[in-house]
Amino acid sequence: MTNPNSVENPSAIVARVQSILLKPKEEWPVIEAEPTSISELFLRYALLLAAIPALASFLRGILFGYSALGFTYRPGFVASLGMGITQYVMSLLSVAIIALITDFIVGQFGGTSNRINAFKLAVYGSTAAWLAGIFMLIPGLGFLGILGLYSIYLLYTGLPVLMKVPQEKAIMCTAAITVLAIIVSFVASAIIGPVSSLFGGMNRLDAPSSGTMTVPGVGTIDTGKLEDASKKMEAAANNAQNAKPVDPVALKALLPASLGAYTRGEMESTSMGAAGVGGSQASGSYSSGDKQLRVELTDMAAVGALTGLGAALNVNSSKETASGFERTRSENGQMVTEKWDNDAKNGSYSTTVANRFMVTVEGDASSFDELKAAASTIDMGKLASLAE
Repeated sequence: MTNPNSVENPSAIVARVQSILLKPKEEWPVIEAEPTSISELFLRYALLLAAIPALASFLRGILFGYSALGFTYRPGFVASLGMGITQYVMSLLSVAIIALITDFIVGQFGGTSNRINAFKLAVYGSTAAWLAGIFMLIPGLGFLGILGLYSIYLLYTGLPVLMKVPQEKAIMCTAAITVLAIIVSFVASAIIGPVSSLFGGMNRLDAPSSGTMTVPGVGTIDTGKLEDASKKMEAAANNAQNAKPVDPVALKALLPASLGAYTRGEMESTSMGAAGVGGSQASGSYSSGDKQLRVELTDMAAVGALTGLGAALNVNSSKETASGFERTRSENGQMVTEKWDNDAKNGSYSTTVANRFMVTVEGDASSFDELKAAASTIDMGKLASLAE
């Protein structure tokens, strides 16, 4: 039997990534039975995958920079490299924090302490967060970093198998580990530098209350809905195994000839695939006088099936300024993100559709309502039907 931790067999690592994401309840028993060591877990898996968000952060800084509410910051090569290295170190440190906290706390929830299994859980459970980090590379796709929250579900499904936590106590144990890990990562970040922890690059923690915890960069998370979220994620993961990206030509056909006063110009379409997980996208440029809009329709296929976690956990984030706002919320079971700069008359509106597709409209408009109205021109029903 091929050892999936072997760096000499990258196809086995790809298979492990696919299995832990798409069928975690079947994969955790396989992982439990594998002989390994903490050093092997890091050398032959964590060091490779943790490099994904770190590299994305580095490239994003030197290629695109960071924009918010009309302002753009482009760090230099050295600064971008420093950010990437810091994120890499903190990602690996976060795995150790998760593992040690897990090994310590499971006894309070009827589980069994096992240091090796705790590190297996932390390392393989981090897979979703590490892969989601790639979306930070492309401006406009950073919203998809929320898919890293799927690592919470992986932790939840792995606790009963690797740490023998009774199923009925797994939810509370997951919540406790998550909150404690963020707190400890926050303390560590004060010493080491900007933190980039396991669940979505959090850098500080507001005290949890009434079943919620507030995580800057993600927003508020309703931990009381973890059980419902886990059921939805199990169904999504099962469905994702057979999800194939739709033909980008079909997506292009859904780009309307006009968006109100905006007339369509160039159109593009692409498809992609890696590790057995693919996607496709179609985009169009629209103009009205000197105002420009860009529309993107993206099929995230198997990965997109996991976007429902953010909605299931009722993730909400809101930032208001004198000239605009940035918001993320759950609306009718879908994730919505809105950005607007009233001074620049520029913004973006994104929404997931059928927990698989994403519609994004960004650019210039007289008002945010006009921008959002442009998005409503797209036939969401037809887009959702492409998944059938």
